[in-house]
Amino acid sequence: MQESGDDFKEQVRSNTSLVDLVSETVSLKPMHGGRQYTGLCPFHPDHNPSFFVYPDRQTYRCWVCDEGGDCFRWIMEIEKVSFVEALESLARRASMEMPRRLTRRSSGESGTGRTETLDIVEWAAALMHQTLRTSPAARNARDYLAHRQLAPETVRNFRLGYHPQNRYWFQEQARDRYTDEQLAAAGLIVKRDNGPGYRSLDLSDRLIFPIADERGRIVAFGGRVLPGGNTEGRGKYWNSQESSIFQKRRMMYSFDRARDTIRRQQRVLIVEGYMDCIACHQAGIENAVATLGTALTEEHVRFLRRFEAQVVLVYDSDDAGQRAAERSISNFLSWDLDLRILNVPSGKDPADYLQEHSAAEFLQLVETASEAWEYKFAAILQRTELSSIAGRQQTLEQMLEFLAAAPGLKGTAREDMILREVCRKVEVDERTGRQRLSELRGQEDRRQKLRGNQVVQSDESGRLGSSAFDKAERELLEILLACPESVETTCLHIGPGDFENPRYRRLLELCLGLWNEEGKHAEIGTLLAASDSDSEIISLINDILDSAESRGTRRLMQESAETDSEQNIPVHLERVLLVLLGRRDRKLGQLSAALRNEQKSSESGLDEQTKNRLRDLQQFRREQMGNPSRLK
Repeated sequence: MQESGDDFKEQVRSNTSLVDLVSETVSLKPMHGGRQYTGLCPFHPDHNPSFFVYPDRQTYRCWVCDEGGDCFRWIMEIEKVSFVEALESLARRASMEMPRRLTRRSSGESGTGRTETLDIVEWAAALMHQTLRTSPAARNARDYLAHRQLAPETVRNFRLGYHPQNRYWFQEQARDRYTDEQLAAAGLIVKRDNGPGYRSLDLSDRLIFPIADERGRIVAFGGRVLPGGNTEGRGKYWNSQESSIFQKRRMMYSFDRARDTIRRQQRVLIVEGYMDCIACHQAGIENAVATLGTALTEEHVRFLRRFEAQVVLVYDSDDAGQRAAERSISNFLSWDLDLRILNVPSGKDPADYLQEHSAAEFLQLVETASEAWEYKFAAILQRTELSSIAGRQQTLEQMLEFLAAAPGLKGTAREDMILREVCRKVEVDERTGRQRLSELRGQEDRRQKLRGNQVVQSDESGRLGSSAFDKAERELLEILLACPESVETTCLHIGPGDFENPRYRRLLELCLGLWNEEGKHAEIGTLLAASDSDSEIISLINDILDSAESRGTRRLMQESAETDSEQNIPVHLERVLLVLLGRRDRKLGQLSAALRNEQKSSESGLDEQTKNRLRDLQQFRREQMGNPSRLK
């Protein structure tokens, strides 16, 4: 980007609270008086909070998987968009107008941008909501809502809509406003299977439920056929196809409305349908969400785990509801969630139940929801029985497999209590149960180990911690970041070629480049701007800053600055520089000696090997500062 583009990017950054942004997805808790916030990492299965947000640095980092970044990287990773789209999103959030030359279209990217796509979907939602309220064609839809006892205020709040039977309605309404290609990019129409042109989606004559993302932006639609309508060959419910702004497998209906209540009450109710969710909210039960016509996925579970709330799955008590509940348990189990299962009595769904009962009565039902293990145990007993040895053995084996699949339970008091209860119920000696569980866990550990061999270990990657030189490289970076003004002295003695660790060298190049090319110290804001939201660099910056704080690097520099030094350099900095300069001298000596030996053994001028040595020596010198250091 041009300089003015960088200026706009920094204005957006300064107008974005990273804590507020991340809190929309991760439940954060303040530490050290708000200097840090911590929560469960959204990038890996996290059982103990290892994800940190640093408000003063405007950065985040996970100390297990090493994912890190700034506000732009966060949007890029969470919403799976490009940098320019992330910039557009955050500018819009900050009520800042995106300069025309920085938009996707002017930057040479083709297609419909994310912001424009969101605008089109918003237009469609407003159009269908107005049609539901005023069009004679929507009378059947309005009658259905009245029959379901949805108040006009509820219909307005959830922006329910109606799509007429005209299959080309969107295209007609969008004439001279949006092209067919733009409507298709927004997921409103699709290309014909055979032949040119586009065809409508199956929204005709359906009640429409706008689906919003975590930030309340409409990104897709759900549709329900209406009683008395043309339902032949049509599914009862329909959801938008996935697009650049809508991923069904990780979204939940009405989560944007429920989020604050979930945080406050530390409980989330998951119901099966749109109408169930809306009925709960209308009754004042505002921590209810719904899946989008799919079973719970691992991404749903990973998302909910970040809020550290009790999860209550609310299902019909019929056979289908019970099977769905049991399938969902396995997705939650390995994440060690406080999971409860509630089957609404008499085969009713929550919406039907709330038509006949009060919200207080429904909440009393919620309090009786079974723990996941109890529900699983009861479900197994429906297929087996405890009156025979074979039945007890089968029940125990299935329950132990259930527990073994949850690594987060291993060694916890909760697992101990569950195992004790299971063994008591099946009349098996507890030691036998523990031994068998240990065997099953061993099998699972071996599978995890095989998978783990394919994963790059994060803790010591790039550090080479046993090397004194590697430690010196790290200490110099700690000095540069804790005391940015020290770059002026460092540049006189050290260059990027003096670093061997590639990760450290990249950060050193960034720090020295800012000073040599722009006359800027390596302040955190300046480094973030220069890093182009590179996740690896930002994670390293956080790592270095944290270790500098724990070592008291700034205090060491201040104290050592008062100590006499022939070179007028803080003793702490001088000590680190001397280690690196000593290695440089040895390298130069080795290269020169090798070059002399090859010249002596060469009978006819410079052979290719000698030329290569000369080139190595020249390159090495180019990567230093050029002037020999005066430090000895």
